Amino acid sequence: MFKPRLARWKDDTAAISRVYETFLSEFPLCYGYWEKYATHKARLCTIDKVIEVYEEAVKAATYSVDLWTNYCSFAMQFYKDLDDVRRYFKFE
Repeated sequence: MFKPRLARWKDDTAAISRVYETFLSEFPLCYGYWEKYATHKARLCTIDKVIEVYEEAVKAATYSVDLWTNYCSFAMQFYKDLDDVRRYFKFE
């Protein structure tokens, strides 16, 4: 569906983000697309931008075990200090 557009804008972060955001605003429970969006951000943006995507994703698809697992794995990969990892998963 969106693949031809994404291929055309391979390194255009803003354009690809708009495509994902438009799709995910209509279909927020499609956790696989949240993963693809996070992967895109990881390739072209900062870690903070990837965390923002995962934060939005777990709010939208709260009960997706796969999404939570991938978010946790990402955090553990980039933040070696366990306190930093715990900070991301603490809900108030």
